[in-house]
Amino acid sequence: MQEYRLHRIATSKTGKAPARSTIHDEVVTLRQVLKTAIRHEWLAHLPDFSPPYKTSGKVVHRPWFSPEEYKQLYETTRAHAKASQIHHRWSAEQLHDYVLFLANTGLRPDEAKNLQHRDVTIVEDERSGERILEIEVRGKRGVGYCKSMPSAVRPL
Repeated sequence: MQEYRLHRIATSKTGKAPARSTIHDEVVTLRQVLKTAIRHEWLAHLPDFSPPYKTSGKVVHRPWFSPEEYKQLYETTRAHAKASQIHHRWSAEQLHDYVLFLANTGLRPDEAKNLQHRDVTIVEDERSGERILEIEVRGKRGVGYCKSMPSAVRPL
């Protein structure tokens, strides 16, 4: 496996090493092929696929708005809602509320899209005494829990 990894780096057509995820995908595919060979008894055991040392995974921090950017965003969506023609106003108001909801819960758009009414409870925060949302978020890694900022209650 180590020789394969080195071969992939050495024979790269772009002159740079393939991405971590590319090598990972190729190793997974090879492992699946060899597992099939074991099931057919063409191989006796699965070779060691572990890398020679633990590499740290790519760390990607979720971006956020600065306070000035957030203020500009919600003021712009509010102004758009107010300036919209009467037959588009409801949609513009919904967009403004959606922006406020996402920004004050920290949910990803796909997590918010999958929310159901039963997943959200309006509660009083013990520390601040303000009303907040407690949300059961169903994501790709199962159910997680989220407490919102107080500003998320009204848009909900």
